[in-house]
Amino acid sequence: MADTNQFQLPKKAPERPHAAGTGGYSLPGTQVPPATATRTAPGRDAAALGPMIDIDTLYPADKEYVSDIVDALALLGEAVGLLDKARVSARNKEAITADRYWQRFQMLLPKLFRHRKIGDGYGVVINSLHFASINQHGTPLSFEQITTVWRVVKELRNAPVPHFEQGLKYVQELEDCRLQVYPATISELIEEKEE
Repeated sequence: MADTNQFQLPKKAPERPHAAGTGGYSLPGTQVPPATATRTAPGRDAAALGPMIDIDTLYPADKEYVSDIVDALALLGEAVGLLDKARVSARNKEAITADRYWQRFQMLLPKLFRHRKIGDGYGVVINSLHFASINQHGTPLSFEQITTVWRVVKELRNAPVPHFEQGLKYVQELEDCRLQVYPATISELIEEKEE
């Protein structure tokens, strides 16, 4: 007596319509999903590649990294606002007010530096701004210097993950407006070597 609870495979799958290019047999009661692959590799048909997987599934965003960018963007926005007020004050010959806004900007630099893992380009710019502010030794910046810093920070706010080479270009712009962007000891060594 045959056991009716046993699962039996058919000798040949019944003819059923398949999705284009899937080929093969299917068990009765199974549904063949529609072919989802659309790209093909040279010499292969689309179904051979299998279904396309969403890039976010393969490489999920690191929540900490995203949080760093969001925090940095908020701080950079605040920095742009402070530097813009410093520019306006410097243009109006209000040196004390301009310096007050510059000092408030300086207070943001350590917070901005905490997010340096965003990328090397970001890190080199923030680090250079930090040393530029230290190397001023309390001397107020000129309107041109504040404007250059404002423009660089604004560019960083618009694209917070620049390549390292782009970060170095921003640093060069800061140097071109007579800001000392390196620690004093390195600057002294460079000057000694050039003499």
